[in-house]
Amino acid sequence: MIRRKAISILSKKTSYDIWIGTNLLKENSNFLQLNLAHKKIAIITDENIHTCQYSNFSNQISDLKINPHLLLIPPGEVSKSWNRLKEILDWLTELNFDRTDYVIAFGGGVVGDLVSLAASLFRRGINLIQVPTTFLSQVDSSVGGKTAINSGPAKNSIGSFYHPKVVFCDTSFLSTLPDRAFLAGYAEVLKMALVFDKDFYKFLIENQKLISSRDESVLQHIIDKSLELKSKVVEIDEKEQGDRALLNFGHTFGHALESYFDYSEKLLHGEAISLGIVLAARFSMEEGYLSESKVDDINVHLNAMKLPTLITQIHNDKLDLVKILRFMKQDKKVVGNNINLILLKDIGNGFIKKDVSFEKLEKFLQSQLS
Repeated sequence: MIRRKAISILSKKTSYDIWIGTNLLKENSNFLQLNLAHKKIAIITDENIHTCQYSNFSNQISDLKINPHLLLIPPGEVSKSWNRLKEILDWLTELNFDRTDYVIAFGGGVVGDLVSLAASLFRRGINLIQVPTTFLSQVDSSVGGKTAINSGPAKNSIGSFYHPKVVFCDTSFLSTLPDRAFLAGYAEVLKMALVFDKDFYKFLIENQKLISSRDESVLQHIIDKSLELKSKVVEIDEKEQGDRALLNFGHTFGHALESYFDYSEKLLHGEAISLGIVLAARFSMEEGYLSESKVDDINVHLNAMKLPTLITQIHNDKLDLVKILRFMKQDKKVVGNNINLILLKDIGNGFIKKDVSFEKLEKFLQSQLS
């Protein structure tokens, strides 16, 4: 199925469509041929995606009269680095690409973040197409124009805002995802519902079995709704000066935990966000905004979706709180000696709590992670 009506992102500088469905590249061959004809095409993906999904990708574009260049990068957060960014930029330079040519980011969030940053820098901006292949990237990271690499312990600390020309969220690429990776992506969906839409949250609760079994119609509805919610806030606040920060619910805690475990397979990004959602919900409760019963409901749902809610599910030893706080102080929402946190007043009603002291955070984390 192809969605003939795409979601559109409108920013001050550009607009682009997000297509949701299956077999999208083939169904949009006329559009692609019109834009890619007589251009150099670079496809950048990671080694795992190449093994599992490149045949699907290449079959869909087989009718196009193009001869793409292909670059493979190692999978995982390790690739969101200066060295890998330089490799891509040098490769495009050696192939004599110019800004009218096209770069296609084919992969999950790591590929999308890295390749988008490279596209924003090369010749001060080369054409970019996003073809996200993970649940997480389809519901969130491929849309909105954020690009980034990591700098040591600081997650996504170096980046830019740079929008693609089009995004193809083809659910056929989700078929080979391991259950753990698929469910980790779901954490970003739940984040969106918790912050913006109570009815969407109810839909997720009612359909959790269909989500886990990857029901095609339910998945497409979830992607559609998640991106509809995200597109609205991006259009209002493209550069994250205000309400777009709400999309970071659970991420301040989650990114710190992700950094603590060295971006390793021990804790996937979505699993870190799941833990971050729980901590942010509990902090909301302790601050008097969210009821204990609603925090419990969130925990029950995350457990039902086989996502972690306790750090002991990941790590049995006591965590070094000084180290975690050091990672949190690298967060982009730090202002002076305080930090702005995204909290919940209710399900579907997120808000920005400004100037939370690190002293208060330390006391809270001592009670939660000990």
